[in-house]
Amino acid sequence: MDDWVKGRVVLIGDAAHASSPSMAEGAAMAMEDALVLAETLAATATLKDALVAYTRRRKPRVDWVQKQCVARDKMRGLPAWGRIALLKLAGNKLYKRSYTPLTDPI
Repeated sequence: MDDWVKGRVVLIGDAAHASSPSMAEGAAMAMEDALVLAETLAATATLKDALVAYTRRRKPRVDWVQKQCVARDKMRGLPAWGRIALLKLAGNKLYKRSYTPLTDPI
């Protein structure tokens, strides 16, 4: 979805940005949404401005996670011999690339 906010209604978690479970990120992303929404509501003068700030703050991270899920799903579609070879060769590097950015502050 491109827009998670309509009026005073805000969708969070999978309701706003569901993706395949390949990163097991669903619950964590929903908790991040709730924390960011609470912070922006507390720090912003108007509800409208807070909801704009919430979307602006969350969208890049959500987009990144969804792209990672798509890439993982494509890799899962490789023949077993290719997937095994790729993971043996670069598995640790791919794992770090996929999860390290999630340790950045939200």
